Amino acid sequence: MLPGVTFGPKLCPLFLHGCFLGLYPPTSGQAYINGYEISQDMVLIRKSLGLCPQHDVLFDHMTVEEHLYFYSGLKGFPAEKCPGEIAHILHILNLQEKRGTLSKALSGGMKRKLSIAIALIGDSKVVMLDEPTSGMDPVSRRATWELLQQQRRTRTILLTTHFMDEADLLGDRIAIMAKGELQCCGSSLFLKHKYGAGYHMVMVKEPYCNLGEISHLIYHYVPNASLESNVGAELSFILPKESTHKFEALFTELELRREELGIASYGASVTTMEEVFLRVGKLVDSSMDIQATQLPALQYQHERRSNDWATDDSSSMSGMTNMTDDSGALITEDCSNIKLNTGFYLCCQQFYSMFMKRAVYSWRNWKMVAAQFLVPLIFTAFALISAKTFPGPQDSPLLKLTLNPYGQTTVPFSVSQGSSLGERLAAQYRDVVGAQRQEPLEVVGNLEEYLISRASEEAGAFNEYHIAAASFQETSDQIDVTALFNNQAFHSPATALLLVDNALLRLIAGPNASITVANYPQPRNMTETAKDQLMESQTGFAIAINLLYGMASLSSTFALLLVNERAIKAKHVQFVSGVYMVNFWLSALLWDLINFLTPCTLILVIFQAFDIKAFTQDSHLVDIMQIFLLYGWAIIPLMYLLSFFFSIAATAYTRLTIFNIFSGTATFLAVVIMSIPELGMVDLSNMLDKIFLILPNYCLGQSISKFYQNYEFIQFCTSSFESVLICKVFNITYQTNYFAWESPGVGKYLTAMAAQGLSFLLLLFLIETNLLWRMRTIVCDIRRRRKWVMLLNQVPVLPEDRDVADERKKVLESPVASISSLNSPLVIKELTKVYSSRDSCLAVDRISLAVSKGECFGLLGFNGAGKTTTFKMLTGDESITSGDAYVDGHSILANIKKVQQRIGYCPQFDALLDHMTGRETLSMYARLRGIPERYIGSCVENMLRGLLLEPHANKLIRGMNGGNKRKLSAGISLIGGPPVVFLDEPSTGMDPVARRLLWDAVTRTRECGKSIIITSHSMEECEALCTRLAIMVNGQFKCLGSPQHLKSKFGSGYTLLAKTHCDEEGHVEDFKAFVEKTFPGNVLKHEHQGMVHYHLTNKNLSWAQVFGTLEKAKEKYCIEDYSVSQISLEQVFMSFTRFQHYTEDCEK
Repeated sequence: MLPGVTFGPKLCPLFLHGCFLGLYPPTSGQAYINGYEISQDMVLIRKSLGLCPQHDVLFDHMTVEEHLYFYSGLKGFPAEKCPGEIAHILHILNLQEKRGTLSKALSGGMKRKLSIAIALIGDSKVVMLDEPTSGMDPVSRRATWELLQQQRRTRTILLTTHFMDEADLLGDRIAIMAKGELQCCGSSLFLKHKYGAGYHMVMVKEPYCNLGEISHLIYHYVPNASLESNVGAELSFILPKESTHKFEALFTELELRREELGIASYGASVTTMEEVFLRVGKLVDSSMDIQATQLPALQYQHERRSNDWATDDSSSMSGMTNMTDDSGALITEDCSNIKLNTGFYLCCQQFYSMFMKRAVYSWRNWKMVAAQFLVPLIFTAFALISAKTFPGPQDSPLLKLTLNPYGQTTVPFSVSQGSSLGERLAAQYRDVVGAQRQEPLEVVGNLEEYLISRASEEAGAFNEYHIAAASFQETSDQIDVTALFNNQAFHSPATALLLVDNALLRLIAGPNASITVANYPQPRNMTETAKDQLMESQTGFAIAINLLYGMASLSSTFALLLVNERAIKAKHVQFVSGVYMVNFWLSALLWDLINFLTPCTLILVIFQAFDIKAFTQDSHLVDIMQIFLLYGWAIIPLMYLLSFFFSIAATAYTRLTIFNIFSGTATFLAVVIMSIPELGMVDLSNMLDKIFLILPNYCLGQSISKFYQNYEFIQFCTSSFESVLICKVFNITYQTNYFAWESPGVGKYLTAMAAQGLSFLLLLFLIETNLLWRMRTIVCDIRRRRKWVMLLNQVPVLPEDRDVADERKKVLESPVASISSLNSPLVIKELTKVYSSRDSCLAVDRISLAVSKGECFGLLGFNGAGKTTTFKMLTGDESITSGDAYVDGHSILANIKKVQQRIGYCPQFDALLDHMTGRETLSMYARLRGIPERYIGSCVENMLRGLLLEPHANKLIRGMNGGNKRKLSAGISLIGGPPVVFLDEPSTGMDPVARRLLWDAVTRTRECGKSIIITSHSMEECEALCTRLAIMVNGQFKCLGSPQHLKSKFGSGYTLLAKTHCDEEGHVEDFKAFVEKTFPGNVLKHEHQGMVHYHLTNKNLSWAQVFGTLEKAKEKYCIEDYSVSQISLEQVFMSFTRFQHYTEDCEK
């Protein structure tokens, strides 16, 4: 491979990267890296291969230096050289101060730098970079470009990018892939010459500009020129590259007649690489032909460019004029002209939209909903099953006395020698023992001595196998029968006597006679019955405990969507789209109450199935449902309030569940245990009972437990006269009215939950309306106002740019009403933001601006310049320190809700709900805007068609790619035709085709008379869309005007790119010497294989001089091709870098 940089703008190169890295085996063919074949020698290849993936793959708990040591070791770089190599890499990437910083603490730009450092470490000869500058601001991107230009001398770099200006600047050779094939490859100059339209000449018009005379002059010198656009203060023509020999005469006459023709300034730029990319893509894939799609006839300037150099002009134009759908309706129907709903109808629409959003969320997350239902049901069923399985106190069953419960035992007996009666009794005794499957043992001699000897020999085992014994001894004329028992066994005396009695009975009455003996417990007295009744009431305690566990999980789920909406800014976008705060929260409350009462109803079914009389008799089911309803009324708003403390839904669920368990189960247990009189803590229990009334979970536990307890007390204390006396003796009280205030009534707990719900909703209202913050601000402002005034006075008063001063003068000297009436929907008047911290930070410093109808205003600036803060203030996401802004005459300070109903907002990061489809999302925001129901379908379809989102309209947003998400975010801001639209980096992450489609939608909106304010890191995007723009530095506007006006005013010189076709090195050197002599003060940017890139810094050079000089030098110096462009808008932007103090933390 040749040294240098080769680019593959990302249509298909990801798989190619995978093959080079060994992730995917090639189907066929070979590739060689440093002479090694990728399918055979990947281990050797990886030792000199560096990779920077598109997304940062870093270890959070490793420092910058540790990352570099780790990856240099993996590449086999010598350990003794590592410190020097790491120091070198840190130096060239300006990461020395971050070498000991953990990667998770780095900013996004620093993480990208570290990823690039990992690719370069270990002296990697071949480096693959996948979108290395993605997400960087222009300053960081420019620094990275300079680094790559330095590294290209000793490395081969393969880079993929969506930024065509990046490919144009860095690429020695540029390759474009489509449909898996390499479509073209060559230098930037070669590709522009082959596929480009030529030069774009842009003029800034004076009010008296004569378009006819200008066109006549241009067509006179360049007959095949074409008018590109005539928008705002700018006029643009396309000049074919083949006519460069005529440019000298054309520009000479333009200079002479500039004032006569009404031209304030003018400039030219060559075809951009993005236009080349689109042209190549269109030749390969008709789906990339933007103009052949269903786009409007009024195209923005870039769309017309590519149309003019299309080979199929006639077909493209016919495709553009036939802008009807199947029904014949114009695709470009302007839904912004529809009269929007207001008042009651708008309120109903918004409520329905927000309610359906929650319903769709539940439907799409059915597993979570199933868990919501099952968890409390399972806990409740477990409590009831336990209560049924382990019944309360009751009389013990009778106990039959036999030897069987003792297991297999030996029963010794002895008989006097020669006693016939004794022998007969012994035989009966043997039969009785055998009938109980025990082992009878006749002992010869003294039985007691035998038992004593056996006990001493067997020790503990004796008690297990010897329970009873008997002695039959004859003395004179009688038989002495003695029953012996082991006193270590329960019931052994009676059992031993029963064996002997059965032997005597069988001897007298025959072998079928027997005696059965059973031990009956004594009947329970009334005192014991009263104690048992008290224990029975503890079943309610068990049910309450288990129910609290189930409800802890159920109630925590109500915060999930809210946390997610706030974290991704979807909630803010909904409020900016005009939703009323009452509609947002009451719709959520209604849906969550429905979701809450459904499992509660199933719990009542379980109570009925288990026949829990305390909850099912005498219409008590209604009473229990009332308890559940009041608990839901209290706990749901509490979950709403606590959701503000979290930014991750999973964390919110876990911690809120823990909170609910502790605030319910722990408090309930503590109070119940302390209420036991024997512990002597009854007073403390009563005090805590009053304190814990502020907790809904505690109130629910007490309500269920007390309700069950009261029912049991009523049943016992009213059952008989004796029961009444016992209840008085044991001080057992009950309430005939279950909702009584006094215990065991539940009135105070229900009242507390009702009050909690109202209090939590009131607090939520105060938070959402910022009343608490405003009250705090008013109090703090009295003390801080003087400090802020001092801070503003300390800001150095630098000479203000004339255009900025004129804009400020226009805004300040004219009443807001008159400015608004003069077609300026957005008026910013001395807008200021000071962040209160240890050192007060001035983020936005008294900016003033009026944005007219049909104007796209670009707000540019570096990180920390104040762009984000300005957007936040204008959309109501941040408070204003001083000054004001007006949208359609409505003040942001005085009436933010009316302002939000008149603005559209596309945030920098997609504020989209993953569980909804694109069509559902647009329909939701259409209702929030107040579009009548009969028009919503057509407006949504028009928006989907205009953004080419129809094939993806029914996909869940979680399944969309980044480009489609950005288009959908832009569509949200545009739907309903708000007078003012704010777009914060709308095309971030889009490929060129998607970006052009979005630009078209924005341009159509502007042409409909809407005002658009856009921030972007893409200077090409600003040139394509903005009629005016301002560059912010340290919270102030440093310049203001059209792109061409700023380039003419602040730009210096030209960019020259030339390619010689001669092989001899001397001719290149001759041309370089010619440039040095002819254009003094030039800067050679880089040189590669006969191609040179110069910056001509002489401000006094005219276009005619440059083109005339180069045309004369073409043959003499063997110039194959060349291009001249005025300084780019990005170079103008970068010229303000030295004024910016980086204060990202200020905005945070």
